[in-house]
Amino acid sequence: MGKREKDLDDFFKKADQDPEELKEYVDKMKKGDDPNKTTRLDKIAMFFRNTAERIKMYSSKREDKRNPNKPSKIRRRARVLYKMIMKRASEKFNFEAGVDILDETSVLYRRNRVIKNILIVTNAVFLIFTLIGNRNPNYIVIFGFGVIMFATNTTLKRIIRERPRTLLKQQMAMYIASVYILLASFGVYIKLRLGVDDYSDVFGFSITQAGYVLIYFALVVIALYQNATLLRILFKWVLVLMTVIHVTIMHPLYEHADSIQSLYDYLIIDEPQVSIDILLRTLVLIIFNIALYSSVAIGQMMNNKRKEELVKRRDMESDFKAVVGDVFDVISVFNANTRSEERQAAYRVAEIASRLGNILGLSPNVCTEIYDYSKIHVDRTKDLSIVEYENKDVLNEKDYQVIREKTILGSVIIKRLQLKQKSEDVVRAHFEKTADRSFTERMKKIQRSQEGQIILLSEMYEILRQSRNYKTALNHKRAIELLELEFKNYFEPYILDRFIKYSSEFESYYQRFQQRTA
Repeated sequence: MGKREKDLDDFFKKADQDPEELKEYVDKMKKGDDPNKTTRLDKIAMFFRNTAERIKMYSSKREDKRNPNKPSKIRRRARVLYKMIMKRASEKFNFEAGVDILDETSVLYRRNRVIKNILIVTNAVFLIFTLIGNRNPNYIVIFGFGVIMFATNTTLKRIIRERPRTLLKQQMAMYIASVYILLASFGVYIKLRLGVDDYSDVFGFSITQAGYVLIYFALVVIALYQNATLLRILFKWVLVLMTVIHVTIMHPLYEHADSIQSLYDYLIIDEPQVSIDILLRTLVLIIFNIALYSSVAIGQMMNNKRKEELVKRRDMESDFKAVVGDVFDVISVFNANTRSEERQAAYRVAEIASRLGNILGLSPNVCTEIYDYSKIHVDRTKDLSIVEYENKDVLNEKDYQVIREKTILGSVIIKRLQLKQKSEDVVRAHFEKTADRSFTERMKKIQRSQEGQIILLSEMYEILRQSRNYKTALNHKRAIELLELEFKNYFEPYILDRFIKYSSEFESYYQRFQQRTA
């Protein structure tokens, strides 16, 4: 279903209430608050926004000047290749690609796969660090690192992919990957620290400093699991190991630990910068972990909220499908006895209504919309089926959009059926002499728009010309007389006057279309 039915639905709504935004605006004005008043912060924000837009426009103009012609064939192919590579990389490192976030096993399985891909890249970085740490690397140690890396990755791959995939296996893989990347980062740093760094004079910094950063990198990778418990448990060991490294590898305090006094003299009197260095590194590690833990805890909380919202949404989707299905079934049952005569009647009403709109000076587009709306309840009911979605536990965005569009169509059909029923109720009440003042006022409130009245008048003319169980079929002249005498209160005078003035033309339309559909 396209946009037309939604437009029709909006088209036939009666705007009998002010928008909420307008009410809020008026209330603020009454209180003396200017809703359009701009503060200093607003002006500063507008300045930055305008500046950013100008920079963007300037850069785009320069780009146009640089490339006045279309990019070359090689450049286009390069762009396509780049997009393909980025798409593949995104699929490999996307934590939520094709994952049902309510399935913990599926979520952890996807995270384990992404972390494993990160570990492959990390292992390559670790090997590079061990190779370039000094000019004479120990290849036996490097080979040992390689064997451990290969064995760990192979084991992880087997645990992660082994079927049946259970939550316990995925949790085991998570802990193995986390412990491994921590120990590997510690091992690389110790190897760099104990080796002879020959590049500090060349590059202006010690490569062991970069190795030290790898430990923080390992903590960041572990944080990608978004598991606060895992991070809290591992950090205790990280703090212990880092302290051991600080006092044994980085600053070998055991060389000055002949006695407590000698250690004290070394740390406080002789080399106070060593104490400060150890203290600052420990504080930085603790602060970093607090920030990382807070981020993970917030992310975990938000994920839990997302799960709760998704559960509610799926429950709502289930109810939505059930309600929509029931409504559509009612419409189908309502139209189940629709015979060819009723279809012909709907088409006659559509012809007369669109012609009346044309006589009233409405645009061709509006007349076409009136024509489509007049017969939508006999033409589009079959489009309301949602059988293919009833057995789906989870609706994707495309499914949801299709059902939403069908719902819009259903609401339009219901409005059209309401208009048809109103016509029937009004004519019957007047023939049975039960149309009192309250009935008339109640009926007048239903779809009071100009277009609604046009269709209502055409529908009532059709009903008067046909036989019912409470009346016989009337000829054209008698139908026009009743419309003018009995039913004038339901229409704006100019609509009824035009219909009566061109009544002979509408009779010919009625007869011509009746013969054509016979």
